[in-house]
Amino acid sequence: MPFRELLPIVLLGAGIALGAGSAACAARPGSNGASTSSTAAQPARPSASASASAAAPARPAASDPAAPGGPAPEPPPPSAEQIARLPPGAAIYASLRVSALDVAVQYMPQIAEVLIEANRALGSQDPPDVTLAKAGVDPRRPILGAVVPASEKSARAVVDAMAKGASGKALEKVVREHAADVTRARLLVPLVSGADPRRALAGVVDVLTGGAPLDACPGAARCAGFGARAPLGVAQGGLAAVAVYADGADLRLDVVMSLFGSGSDPAALKELVAFGEEVGGPEGRCSRFDASPVVSACLDPERMGELGATDGYGKIVKALSGGSVDPGVIPGIAAQGFAEARQNLWLAAPARRLASDGTLGVTVQGKRGRFVASWALTDASRAGVERAFAAERCAVGDAAYKELLPALRAAVGDPGKGFDDPKKVVTAFQEAGWSAYLIAAAGTWPNLLGVIAGALAQGPGADPDFHVCARYDGGRLVVVSEIRR
Repeated sequence: MPFRELLPIVLLGAGIALGAGSAACAARPGSNGASTSSTAAQPARPSASASASAAAPARPAASDPAAPGGPAPEPPPPSAEQIARLPPGAAIYASLRVSALDVAVQYMPQIAEVLIEANRALGSQDPPDVTLAKAGVDPRRPILGAVVPASEKSARAVVDAMAKGASGKALEKVVREHAADVTRARLLVPLVSGADPRRALAGVVDVLTGGAPLDACPGAARCAGFGARAPLGVAQGGLAAVAVYADGADLRLDVVMSLFGSGSDPAALKELVAFGEEVGGPEGRCSRFDASPVVSACLDPERMGELGATDGYGKIVKALSGGSVDPGVIPGIAAQGFAEARQNLWLAAPARRLASDGTLGVTVQGKRGRFVASWALTDASRAGVERAFAAERCAVGDAAYKELLPALRAAVGDPGKGFDDPKKVVTAFQEAGWSAYLIAAAGTWPNLLGVIAGALAQGPGADPDFHVCARYDGGRLVVVSEIRR
C-alpha cells in the first residue's frame, strides 16, 4: 500500500470510513486482506443531476396525503428515542438517507459497490433505490444500523488452539464451546405506510440464511425463547440467524453471525434472543452520533479493533477447517493468520492514545461535498490542540498538507511507540485488512500524522479546490473538508 493512500484517513476519512463500514455490515465472506482503490482517495465530483437531487426536497409517494399539495418537506432526523433502539457497545453506528443514494454514491464509490453486490445477491435487475422502494422502504427517512463485535478474548481461544496443533475431535470440541461467539448487527429500516414488514426484507433474509424459511411467530418453535417480545419471524441457516420485528414505523432486522459455526446452530438462536433485549444506543463513546447528514457514522476504535480481529479469526478457522489443507501446515498458517488479525488490536490501542469516538458525516450543499468529522481528545492531546486550534484554522489546496497538517502534528505531540515507523504502520494496515481504515478514522489517525507527513513529501499536490478547516470545540477536534465546485 503506497504511503499516499494513508492521506484520506486524515482529511477525507469520512468517505473511506463510511464506505468501508457499509462493506463490513454486508458481512460478506472473503479475504481478510485490505482492498484499496484510487477513486477512494478523493471524492468524485457530483453530476448536475446528482447535485440537483440533493438540493431538492424528497418527493412523497403518490399515496402520501401531502402529494396533491406539492412536495412534502424533508422529515426531521431520527430522534434520540429512535437511535436508542440500537444496541449499546457497537463498533459502528451508521445512517444512510435512502433519498440521497445517488449523491452518496457520487461521493463514496464504495457504497455503490456494496449496493450493486447486494442487489445482485437479491436477484434484482432494478437500480438499488428501486429495489428498496419495491420492498416498501420509505425513501425520506434514513436507515439506521449498528454492528457489535464478538468478544475478542473468547474468540481468540479457537485460533490459538488451532495454532497449537489441535485437530479432529479436540478442535471440534473447542469450536462447539465457542458457538456463542457471534457478530451482531441491527438495522432499523423505515417503511412507508401500509408496507408489509414480513415481505420488506424477505430477500435479504433469504440471502443471509441460505434460503432458510422465515418461520412466523408466535407459532413456530424457534419463537418460544423470545417470550412476549417475539418477533414477526425467525430464520436460521447459512451465515446467520435472523429475527424480523415491526418496530414502530420501522422494520427491525436483528442478525447474529457465528464466527466459527453456522446460523443454524442452537447457540446462534440463543444469542439472537439475547440480542433482542440489547437496546439503549450509543453510551459514552459515540454519544455524539448524528444521523442528520446524508451519510453518517460513529466509530469506537477499541471495539473496531475487536471487530477486525474477530472477523479475521473466523475467516482463519473456516478456511482451514474444510479438510482440503494439509494438517501438517495448519498450525503454522493459523499462527501467521492469528498474528495478522491481531494487528487490528495494535492499531486500535496506541500506547499514547490521542483521540477516540470518530463521528463522521457527509452533507451536500449544491455542488459542494462537505465532510464533517470530530474526535474526542484525550488528556495526552487536548491541551496542545486547544492552544493551537482554539481559533479555527483553514487552508486551501497544498496548504492543507504543507501548513495545517504540520501544525496539527505539533499540537498532538508524540504518536507513541511504533506509530512513527512507516514500515510497521504500512505492514499493520496490509495485514489488518479493511478494518484498519475504520480503526484509523475512529481515532488513531492522529498517531499516524508523522507517517502521513513523510508520504506527502513524495506525493502529488492537492486539488486547488480542496478546502479544509480544523478547530478545537469543547474537548473535540473538528475537521471540515470540502471540494468547492
